[in-house]
Amino acid sequence: MNLRDFVSRLSISTRLTLWFGTSLLVLLSLFVAWLYVSVHLGLHADLEARLREEAAAVQAHYAAHDPDGAGASSPTAPHGIQSTSGTFVRLLGPGGDVVQASPSFRARPPLSAELPSSQASTVKTRTWGDASAQSLYVPVENKSRAVAWLEVTKLQSPIHRQLHALRGWLAVGIVLGVGVAMLVGYGLARRALRPVAALTEAAQDMQERPTGTLPTDFGVEDELSDLADTFNGLIERLRASLQRERRFRADAAHNMFTPLTAIQSELDVTLRNPRSETEYREVLRTVQRHTETLSSLLEELMTLSRIETRGNDPTPTDIDVGRHVKERIHRAQQTQEEAASIEWNGTEGIEASISPDDLTHAVDHLLDNALKYTPKEGHVTVQVAEEENSVVLRVSDSGIGFDAAADRLFERFYRTGPAGQHAEGGGLGLAIVMAIAESYDGTVTAQSSGQGEGSTFEVRLPRR
Repeated sequence: MNLRDFVSRLSISTRLTLWFGTSLLVLLSLFVAWLYVSVHLGLHADLEARLREEAAAVQAHYAAHDPDGAGASSPTAPHGIQSTSGTFVRLLGPGGDVVQASPSFRARPPLSAELPSSQASTVKTRTWGDASAQSLYVPVENKSRAVAWLEVTKLQSPIHRQLHALRGWLAVGIVLGVGVAMLVGYGLARRALRPVAALTEAAQDMQERPTGTLPTDFGVEDELSDLADTFNGLIERLRASLQRERRFRADAAHNMFTPLTAIQSELDVTLRNPRSETEYREVLRTVQRHTETLSSLLEELMTLSRIETRGNDPTPTDIDVGRHVKERIHRAQQTQEEAASIEWNGTEGIEASISPDDLTHAVDHLLDNALKYTPKEGHVTVQVAEEENSVVLRVSDSGIGFDAAADRLFERFYRTGPAGQHAEGGGLGLAIVMAIAESYDGTVTAQSSGQGEGSTFEVRLPRR
């Protein structure tokens, strides 16, 4: 198993902690390296500056007490070399021989002279015994002629001790800082991801008890609470959809089982005893009527399924809605001669983008619904108009009307009590009308003043 697979199996909080710790370690290491190099260069620059200050002080002392520079070449110079603590000063001849040396050399091993090749002041890093030292060579002139060298030396051991101590403390600080930061980061990550654990636990419980909801109260309003609210809405819609599907299957089975049971009963009774030709014909008519009911129900189920399964991708055509509705009215009047009268109160020439088959289904179901629940002496009014860039189809009747059932009128297989008493039907006509309207981004509404007051169904379709 490679590193990538191993990391992918870790928890989110662990991965966040590792990424945070690694990033912090890299950033701190870079910062500490820059800081260490800056301090190292600064200490060495400061050491060189102190060497030059010491050399300048010695030169000033010689200039004040030996203006001719005799002491620079005389081993018996009247004034000895003095230096500060930790500084080693020598006066060297042109050949590198020691002319004078500060008393601080007595406690140190011998130091060889390494004169520079040029006549300019030079700084050299040298090894003196078991220590490292830095020496500054400054030429000493006598009447514009270089006769000697002034050597000022300081040990680098104090600087190295400080740098070693600084390096150790910085390393300890990095380790402790990253470790504490990772522990705190892990705790914060676990605390921040606690809602995720709660959501996971609730989701697992919902597998056994599908009536629950995901928690949303995490003490703060953040992305996780918004995610939980979104999932709760999705879950509620899924539950409602499942409930509708269960109710649909139950209602479909019931509505198909009823005519099948009637057919079976008629056939059982007829085959039990011999009957006359007239009785056989009556039984066959009854079986035919139930068969037509079952066939109509199956056709409506197939139509509704076809409309819903195509989604929101119908194939519209610009069609004259008024003319098409008039043709369907004429057909309804011919097929239902004993039904209520139909009055056309619309306008031709109003076009909408809709499939002719879909418009036919919508108009036929609305007309059938109106004629079915309107007495023969009643009337049905059909209107097609253009309102607010929409094509409006209104079908009004003087039939049985309804009370507060308008919210459920468009549900599959739903029929009010009075509707079930007045006429037969599968209860899918208005559901098909709504499915057609919604597939074209349209709407369907129903209005009634109450039972016995008639009703008005209105379909609105966008012109484009």
